[in-house]
Amino acid sequence: MVRRLLSCIAACLMLHMPVSPAARAQTAASAQGESQSFDVQQLDALLAPIALYPDTLLMQVLMATTFPLQVVEAARWLDDSSHKDLKGDALTKALEPLTWDPSVKSLVPFPQVVAQMNGNLDWMQQVGYAFASQQQDVMNSIQRLRRQAQSNGKLQSTPQQMVQTQPAADGQSTVIIAPAQADTVYVPTYNPNEVYGTWPYPSYPPTYLPPPVGYVPGTALLSGLAFGAGVAITAGLWGWASPNWGRGDVNVNVNRWNNLNANRQRINSDVWQASNRPGGLPPSLRRAPATGPVGRPARGAGLPANAIGRPNVGLPGNLVNRPNPPNLGNFSGGSRPNLSPGSRPNVTPRRDIAAPGAGARPGLQQRPQAGAFAGQRGDFGGGGRSAFQRQQGGGGAFGGVREGQRAQQFGQRGMQSRQFSGGAQRGGGGGVQRGGGGGRGRR
Repeated sequence: MVRRLLSCIAACLMLHMPVSPAARAQTAASAQGESQSFDVQQLDALLAPIALYPDTLLMQVLMATTFPLQVVEAARWLDDSSHKDLKGDALTKALEPLTWDPSVKSLVPFPQVVAQMNGNLDWMQQVGYAFASQQQDVMNSIQRLRRQAQSNGKLQSTPQQMVQTQPAADGQSTVIIAPAQADTVYVPTYNPNEVYGTWPYPSYPPTYLPPPVGYVPGTALLSGLAFGAGVAITAGLWGWASPNWGRGDVNVNVNRWNNLNANRQRINSDVWQASNRPGGLPPSLRRAPATGPVGRPARGAGLPANAIGRPNVGLPGNLVNRPNPPNLGNFSGGSRPNLSPGSRPNVTPRRDIAAPGAGARPGLQQRPQAGAFAGQRGDFGGGGRSAFQRQQGGGGAFGGVREGQRAQQFGQRGMQSRQFSGGAQRGGGGGVQRGGGGGRGRR
């Protein structure tokens, strides 16, 4: 008893213990972040402008979106005239002392990509939040978009890139995009409205990121994918990350990551995780961005019937409006099977049932009148008389005259009992007299 009382007191003290505003805000932010997620339509709209990038470059972009402030710093670093001409090993050496994430460092050789991300901060923050909290959903969305562009005839192998299709475990195809040349990467630019064809989500149109200033595509955007000048691969910054489409995450080379990740937290896992950073998740990834191309997370789930990357599923009319089963369309006797005595298997027809009379429902036998079964079965019906009184001739319900007499005797005893009990109730104190006082005498 004392122990229980002490437990109750301790619980009350914990309930009334003050909580710091910072801890309360962090808990609320974490709960909000965990409960919010983008739905399929929002993810497809967000990823439409980059889903057709080569796999390795795309993984670098996705990881870098989780560091939006570092991307802004990289854009400013590239604007410095002393950094514009750095390439190869010289560029890798110049980036070594910087504390940026390896994904941000690996985008520096692609100034047009950095400028595009820096010029669309609200989009970059939404993509970063989605990739940090819904990595597998993001990877699935990219494959849906690639299949849609491929079926629309806009994604195919070119001199700049190589497109391959491999079967996946879920029955869908996995579309892989790689540079056509081992030492050069071409960044595609395209209009999602043209490349993906008819967009099925009116509420969330595809995001379009126009080419940054100074980046001139080699072909017209209206014809599909456009490629500018190729970018020479910097060996120290390229090829350390690759997508694992079947698992829905990103593989990283741990040793190369740690070499690029100078003066920062080292990793041991070869699978990229948003938590692999100093201090855990930054505030920008703990809660969904307030603004962006697709608004707040819709918290939806499931794949719409008209989702990007798969054909619309048309149901036959007989599955949408299913007809009534045969012979069960209504409840008239003529359409219900096995109601006629002759059609029911293993059931002997009852010859004593009267034929249907006027106004009877077709297909159903007329109900027998009271007492119709008295001659063959022990039913108690018929014309106000007991069925036992009509069975004096033998073959009745109780086997002839003797049984009929016994039945009459049982009936008379029952009537006497009822009269006796009725008199007791109405006699008013006499118990055996009816009418109380001057009524009839004992019967």
